[in-house]
Amino acid sequence: MISVCMATYNGGKFIREQLESILSQLPTDAEIVIADDGSTDDTMQVVESLKESRIRVLPAEKHLGVIYNYERALQASKGEIIFLADQDDIWLPGKVEKVLAALNEADLVTHDAWMLRPSESSWTRSGKLSDIRAYKSGVVTNWWKNTFTGCCIALRRSVLGKALPFPKNLPMHDQWLGLVAEKYFKVKSIDEPLVEYRQHSTNATHIGNSPAGVLQKIKWRVNLLKAII
Repeated sequence: MISVCMATYNGGKFIREQLESILSQLPTDAEIVIADDGSTDDTMQVVESLKESRIRVLPAEKHLGVIYNYERALQASKGEIIFLADQDDIWLPGKVEKVLAALNEADLVTHDAWMLRPSESSWTRSGKLSDIRAYKSGVVTNWWKNTFTGCCIALRRSVLGKALPFPKNLPMHDQWLGLVAEKYFKVKSIDEPLVEYRQHSTNATHIGNSPAGVLQKIKWRVNLLKAII
């Protein structure tokens, strides 16, 4: 069984296009687990309007932030194969098929993406994710500087057995999942872009230099080191 885990927060503008791009590739017994973090826009109304039995919504209990809202979705998932999905991207045709094939040889798979940026009244591709953040293997490498991107990750349930529950004060969920996979499992990278990764002013996460200060980055690395050891 496939589970797609999505954390939502005020994503009504783009979530229909994303869900439709995902649902078109999923078998009938798959599920999309949506953990909402207290959206105040029409996100939940858009989801409900799809009338899709494969979607399961976890209503907000309290505002958790993107990291621990993803944890909630992962904890509720039932599938042997778990995909992570952002609320505002677009899955390209063939993503599920190609990732499943790669997971025959690995426990966690990451892949490239097209960066999608606004241009006048439309969205255009502005290069590949790998031009900015290319995957690099190794625990130490990804402890020092994360090269995993959540919307490009799929994994086997065995990885969650080591990764859950999340440690406190993580810098980002994708870095933690990647570190666990690098230490205990096999990771495979697909060079092909399999999603269009939408970049805009209200993204929960941004690619590039973190705005966090030096002290905060040191604290994050210390916490990650303690957790992975």
